[in-house]
Amino acid sequence: MNSANRKKVAVITSYVQQSFSESDWYAIGQLTGQLNTISGHSRLLRALNFGDDDYSGCAAEVLDRIFSANESAIDEVIDHFDIDLWYQQKSPEKYNRLFSAAASSSADFWKSGFLKLFVSHLSSNKTRMSALKAGLATWGISAFIAHEDIEASREWRDEVEAGLETMDVLAAVVEPGFKESDWCVQEVGYALGRKIDVIPLRAGLDPFGFFGKFQGIQIKGRLPEQVACDITQVLLKKPQYRERLIQSISIAFSTLASEKKIENINTLDEWSILTDIQLKTVVEQAAMSGAEKQAAKNLIARIGAFKAAEVEVNLPDDDDIPF
Repeated sequence: MNSANRKKVAVITSYVQQSFSESDWYAIGQLTGQLNTISGHSRLLRALNFGDDDYSGCAAEVLDRIFSANESAIDEVIDHFDIDLWYQQKSPEKYNRLFSAAASSSADFWKSGFLKLFVSHLSSNKTRMSALKAGLATWGISAFIAHEDIEASREWRDEVEAGLETMDVLAAVVEPGFKESDWCVQEVGYALGRKIDVIPLRAGLDPFGFFGKFQGIQIKGRLPEQVACDITQVLLKKPQYRERLIQSISIAFSTLASEKKIENINTLDEWSILTDIQLKTVVEQAAMSGAEKQAAKNLIARIGAFKAAEVEVNLPDDDDIPF
């Protein structure tokens, strides 16, 4: 058993010693296929029911047997009993070291170099959310589109948790039915718990509860591409995201078709959020062709983009010139 799994077993053991009932023991036995190990132990359940001093030791012994026989069940038990959430509340720093690293390694759905935005929404909005994701990608924002799934598989929930654990920002499409969705409410709560900025996208319902303090964007009746622009503007206006987003926008622009590239560059200029120096950085890193430079020649001239740096040449003094 590797070091990470040994630590997880220790967390499970602590949780079990504090929280398990007899029915929980039978549940873990069925879950791991080790019911005989539990029911066949001479002291475990008796010590539990009578509150005997040796119960903690019996619990640790039985769990060690279970996971030594079936190491792959460790994460399944943690997921079934929400032990990771319990540990996050009990010991946040240790939780981050143990569980966040695994989440980061499995969150391979983010586009490299882009700002990471988790979008919480109802399943009825899947089509519009896909269009929003495409619009955001042209602005250097990688969107994880979560959706409501009552019978969610473990694999889907693992991916959602990885997205929540590694996101930079969360956007919530707040519309009638959002408040009643356990998944959406939990996703927003997760962001608030991590002290992540939440951007409410108001689609017929105002933000509520603890995220009611965040200023929302009115999106009802607006096209996904327009909403993507609104989100980008909001993030660029926040100093903590600006420099990073400038870099990701540059990467995104370098991959766009000419017409879209010029359109986005002009739009970025019209917003008047970036300084000329920041805009110059974006333009110079956008892999512009000769034709694209010609199309944006007025902007390029104004911000001084693509000018070769002047090299200062130090000529020797006359007295130092040899005969």
